[in-house]
Amino acid sequence: MAKKNLEIRKTVGVLIALNALQMAAIVFLAVLSVFDDNVTLDRAESFYLLMIGLVSVIGGATTIFGLYPMGRLSQKIRMMEDSLDSLNSLNNQLRAQRHDFLNHIQVVYSLIELEEYKEAHNYLERVYGDIQRISRVLKTAHPAINAILQAKSDMCRKRGIRMELEISSNLSDLSVPSWEMCRVLGNLIDNAIYALEKDTPPDSRQIAVRLREDLKQYAFEVENNGPPIPAHLWKQIFEPGFTTKGSQGEGMGLFICRQILTEHGGSLEVSSGGGRTVFTGVIPR
Repeated sequence: MAKKNLEIRKTVGVLIALNALQMAAIVFLAVLSVFDDNVTLDRAESFYLLMIGLVSVIGGATTIFGLYPMGRLSQKIRMMEDSLDSLNSLNNQLRAQRHDFLNHIQVVYSLIELEEYKEAHNYLERVYGDIQRISRVLKTAHPAINAILQAKSDMCRKRGIRMELEISSNLSDLSVPSWEMCRVLGNLIDNAIYALEKDTPPDSRQIAVRLREDLKQYAFEVENNGPPIPAHLWKQIFEPGFTTKGSQGEGMGLFICRQILTEHGGSLEVSSGGGRTVFTGVIPR
């Protein structure tokens, strides 16, 4: 995907450069004809020069206006590929669980036969915990959203972060495409992980993700107990290019998250204080 994005940027760069060279050549000829007595243009030549200038301007404008849909298309492709990666990861985990199920039964049966009841109990507890860890995210009607939640849950577990999921909606009639919703949730959870790892003691790092609904709207929250965001930055963090990550960030994540939701009539807000930072998204039904 990175290679595709690089090719798009190169193509756009070449088109802009060509248009700029055309415009520069036309301006040079026009200036030369005005200030150099040795260079004269008759009416026909002046007309051709004017037409070439107009064509160049139109071509440049077309190129520039074509950048936006090209960028949006590239963004959607990236979101869909990320969702597919998460789905593949979840599918592999489910297949592994199914493959190991018979082995688990055999181990428990053998432990019971040997009257190792405590070991059998402990073994079942571990197996049950593993099953629960995956089953708790399989609650929405969107496999891609289930997959991104599972992927981020695994990421948090490996980094020693406690991630709680409270899913009280299956998001069945969600107007936002699932791959775009994955981009929103993925960005917000990644930001929460970054905030916790930056300045929070390892043994107290927590993230909570909540999905809910009522008669009018779907809502979600991504909460962390990391350092607070100053109130004067609550609006700035949603602006394109603004980042608190220094060289590690591009400043586009939160801007894209809010843009996705607002395009579907929703909103994304932040509140921070009292030891917690909460990003709240709302999407009309």
